[in-house]
Amino acid sequence: MPARAWKFHAMRWLFSAALILFLGWLAGYPALVLIVSLGAYSAWHIVNGWRLHVWMREPEREIPESYGIWRDIFDNMRSLQKHNREQEQKYISVIRDFQSLTDAFPDATVVIDEEGRIIWFNNAAEALLGLKNPADFGQAVTNLLRSSVFSKWFNAQPNGKKPLHIQSPRDENTWLEVSVVSFRQDQTLIILRDITEFHNVEQIRRDFVANISHELRTPLTVILGYLELLQNYPEPQVAQAIERMLGQASQIQHLLDDLLELSRLQSDEIHGQEENINIHGLLMQLKEQGEELSKGRHRLHFDVADGLRLTGVAADLDSAFSNLLANAIKYTPDEGEIKVTWTDSPEGPRFIISDTGVGIPKRDIPRVTERFYRVGSDRARQTGGSGLGLAIVKHVLNAHEATLTIESELGEGSTFTCTFPPSRRREKTASSGKKDKNKN
Repeated sequence: MPARAWKFHAMRWLFSAALILFLGWLAGYPALVLIVSLGAYSAWHIVNGWRLHVWMREPEREIPESYGIWRDIFDNMRSLQKHNREQEQKYISVIRDFQSLTDAFPDATVVIDEEGRIIWFNNAAEALLGLKNPADFGQAVTNLLRSSVFSKWFNAQPNGKKPLHIQSPRDENTWLEVSVVSFRQDQTLIILRDITEFHNVEQIRRDFVANISHELRTPLTVILGYLELLQNYPEPQVAQAIERMLGQASQIQHLLDDLLELSRLQSDEIHGQEENINIHGLLMQLKEQGEELSKGRHRLHFDVADGLRLTGVAADLDSAFSNLLANAIKYTPDEGEIKVTWTDSPEGPRFIISDTGVGIPKRDIPRVTERFYRVGSDRARQTGGSGLGLAIVKHVLNAHEATLTIESELGEGSTFTCTFPPSRRREKTASSGKKDKNKN
């Protein structure tokens, strides 16, 4: 209420009090008249206060009418009520527009609270997930999307959470991509997109690559066998041609092996079969392979933490680490240095491989893990790379919830860091150590 209104009421109260005192003095009973007037004034305030209390308990009723200061109070309340109703209508209109907009989306949209309970969903969610309005409001989202993969993914830390591909709870032939967006401190938006067509195309592509690779391996093996028999042909020109054919055929064989490995990693075979891996033993075998591949042309250093182990698929991790080491040897000139480190960190266990090789241009670093991507056609032609090694590494790390960080300077070398989540960290126990000793 404006300040002048209070001054007006104060002046009017003082004038009324003076008038009552004057009339009481004229009547000869100033004290009695003052007491009676104050009692009547207090009763008037009590009655208006009671009327306000009754209205606050039943706000749907009309705001009371009165006089004086209470009239101004009730008038201001009436103005606030009108303003609130206008704002409420605006908010209702905005909510209706938002619901109409999200209902028009082909993607299922589900809003959950901080405890994972559903508080809203659109029409697409009813169609894709079979949610029912209003029966499923307040239900835990993990109870309605019954999938161990989804539950594990949903309960993981939200930072850096990647989209998840799962089967629809209504139809096993329908595939959904699930994404999470935090749009309020206590609410989360789950977006589910139908990617069945994309999934089927990817499956066809994987099946084609796997089948064609299998079909090509048999005739290629025969060709390699005959070329090896003809390797010692007496004619120099013919021997030189055979040597070149043998090199090209071996390169094709390596490409087929990588294609088959990548196809397997992209299939469901990578899930399961996890174990407590002795990374120290795995890297010592890798060291022998690296020395054989390098043939003394490089300085290899291995710094491996003995007691630090990892939960995962040993064959897949061996494939990823082997590809990284082979790349380091392949792209590092003679007399160069290659260092392999297996250590722990606050972010989780880390496998680090650094070299003093040719390096990677900055513009190519984001793309080196793509299938068949090569850094420079001339360099790829000289080294005979297939462009699949880092793609294999990426898929193995994704399956192990790990991240790959690449740092490189052209002409100075590269560093590849594989960081695994702390949940996969395992320590060497006495029983496992005794078992490893018996194996050795």
